[in-house]
Amino acid sequence: MKVPVSWLKEYVDFEDTIEGLSDKLTFAGLEVEAIETIGSDFAGVVVGEILEIEPHPGADKLRLCTVEYGQEETMRVVCGAPNVEVGGKYPFAPVGTTLPGGFTLKKAKIRGEVSMGMLCAKDELGLGEDHSGLLVLDAELKPGTPFVDVWGQPETVIELEITPNRPDCLSMIGVAREMAVLYGSELKLPTLGISETENDVTEEISVEVQDSAICPRYTARVLKGARVGPSPDWMQQRLEAAGIRPISNVVDITNYVMLETGHPLHAFDKTTVAGNQIIVRTAQAGEKMTTLDGVERELTPAMLVIADAEKASAIGGVMGGSASEITEGTSTILLEAAAFETSSIRHTAKQLGLSTDSSYRFQRGVNTDSVDWASRRAAGLMCELAGAKLCAGVVDVYPQPKSTIKIPFSYQRIENWIGAAISVDKMRGIFQTLEIGLEEDTGETAVAVVPGFRLDLEREVDLVEEIARIHGVDNIPAKTPLAKVIPTADDSRVRAISNLRNKLQGLGISEIMNYTLVNNPLLDLFNKENKEAREELPHPISMDQSVMRTSLIPQLVESLGRNHSRQVSEACFYELGRTFNRVKGGTVQTEMVSLGMMGPVGRGLLEKRAPVKDEEMFVWMKGAVENLFAAQNITAEFDAQDAPEFEPGKAVSILLDGENVGCMGLVNKTARAEWRLNGPVAAAEIKLEALLKKAFVISKTEELTTFPSMSRDIALVLDESVKHEDVLALIRKANPKDLESFGLFDVYQGKGIEKGKKSLAYTFVYRSARQTLTDKKVNKVHQKLSDFLCKQLGASLREG
Repeated sequence: MKVPVSWLKEYVDFEDTIEGLSDKLTFAGLEVEAIETIGSDFAGVVVGEILEIEPHPGADKLRLCTVEYGQEETMRVVCGAPNVEVGGKYPFAPVGTTLPGGFTLKKAKIRGEVSMGMLCAKDELGLGEDHSGLLVLDAELKPGTPFVDVWGQPETVIELEITPNRPDCLSMIGVAREMAVLYGSELKLPTLGISETENDVTEEISVEVQDSAICPRYTARVLKGARVGPSPDWMQQRLEAAGIRPISNVVDITNYVMLETGHPLHAFDKTTVAGNQIIVRTAQAGEKMTTLDGVERELTPAMLVIADAEKASAIGGVMGGSASEITEGTSTILLEAAAFETSSIRHTAKQLGLSTDSSYRFQRGVNTDSVDWASRRAAGLMCELAGAKLCAGVVDVYPQPKSTIKIPFSYQRIENWIGAAISVDKMRGIFQTLEIGLEEDTGETAVAVVPGFRLDLEREVDLVEEIARIHGVDNIPAKTPLAKVIPTADDSRVRAISNLRNKLQGLGISEIMNYTLVNNPLLDLFNKENKEAREELPHPISMDQSVMRTSLIPQLVESLGRNHSRQVSEACFYELGRTFNRVKGGTVQTEMVSLGMMGPVGRGLLEKRAPVKDEEMFVWMKGAVENLFAAQNITAEFDAQDAPEFEPGKAVSILLDGENVGCMGLVNKTARAEWRLNGPVAAAEIKLEALLKKAFVISKTEELTTFPSMSRDIALVLDESVKHEDVLALIRKANPKDLESFGLFDVYQGKGIEKGKKSLAYTFVYRSARQTLTDKKVNKVHQKLSDFLCKQLGASLREG
């Protein structure tokens, strides 16, 4: 919301610096995002009159203009503007003038002709972005008049970030109302002096609203004899300062009143309204209309349209149609002011990809009670500035007037929640300045009567916020937070999660945090097949955050990719968060832990340079997962299982007591390519509950032996379909005496190994807690184990 300060001062008196005003508004909840100055003192720029125009001998699109500018001599200027004409008055900057952009004009030759200055368009004077032609000035102005006397002093514009819950502040009057409270001033509203001189409006138009739920109020007025032309300079300047391009007096008035009151309005050329009838209805399937931007749009039955007896004339609350727009030939105007249901407008704007100043306000809500006030304000300006004559009365379809919201509250409770001593009288005063009425006021409790323009006040806590922000957040004393110890409370889960975080950090893995909202393109990179499991928001504020995440892995890889794009060569992250998957009967919410790594995270400093192999990355991630489970007193098992997120044949499911509790693998190429991750990236996702299952189980201690160990190796040649997990299971089943540990140290396929076979080499460590083992005893046990494995697996021992 751009707010020109000079316009604001028409509604409220205040004396403060721009910085002071900015601070007050920001601390009151209206954050000032930017402060801009439009225009300057325009030193040297004067009114110039064109006395003569000659063609440029060296360029068809350029002309030589003789300019009178209040001096004895005239100046010759090269000009390419299409709207320059003899007798026209335009801003003229002679040689030596410094324009607002800092450019100083010098005598110049353009295509061989000398130019002694510049005739200026708006953008060249810092008055906007319009470069379509010269800025046309009043024909009555005297040449040589300083341009600053014509245009006025520089305008300061403050840009406010209005939160979605404060649609009342999307207007000049709304901001002025806040300032009146902050500065203790009186709000000055425009007077509505309208004269109804024509026939009754019901003779000109009828209105039918087919569904009052999506259009709770619709008003129509008719004005005759309007003269469409440019709006006055003061109105054009205010609109441009607020970021809106002037079009014509009638259209500009609707935009001006929208900015002033927060109510979008629309003006139709009434002669285009078939049957003198307005029907507010939903669109028909396949219905099309061309909007004011010249685009033909196909509508759906979920969209609201403003139609006449034959066709749709406007998309309700979003944009008008080109067939009924105001033109230079328009003389009879149908003025619409209405209120529409917020979600309907949001859906339509989203579906059409069409965001306008009107839809922006309707999506957040307008005050239904003051719709007619805005209509009367616009009608009065059209009578004043366009010479229109107003028909008597108004067609006002308002079947269910909005009920007044009343909120019971306790003064003491408000004081307790704020944490500051605020007297009852001061609270009453704040409510009064905010135009919040009080009923049944006992001094301890009362009932607040909410004004119609405050759509955000619904509960007692909303009143607490109002008292706090007007009292001044900086006036609330800082207090040390107090915590109550409840002996019977069970905080074991909180402690378990805290311990889990510590263990993850102890493994060298850094925590990241992401939003629970993502978007479909991101999820599609990892799994295009689970669209039915995605929970999409019906009316997202942003398409980038329109879907509840079904997995933590996409954002984890995205975080790795962002780090990679900033020259981070290796990283290892984890995240604790919730996922949301839609199933029959609702949405399942699951707490998960994800791990991700890229780069040579598992190598020493002297080995970082060589490219990372897929096998390395996979083993590093598997080791991290196993270490995490071991730290949680859990033994995990792995089973080969492909998943869309991972490369084929390079993913496993994680099992706990036979139950699938997660997955792990190397991220697929499509996802890696999105962030130009050329090397392998590993990711894992595990259910949090599985990791907390034995969080407080104390491991049994074993007495450390003082006797030496003996090691033996076995290289088994077996069918390539046999998994490492199968071998481990058999070793545990055999449970050789005095076996302390064992592990896989080599996998080989190639020369010397029969096709369809592979070699798995294991090392075994034997140690006795009671005595020193002999070679004979170890060899006997080891041979028995070797025979058992060969028999069970159909394997042979690899020689050499």
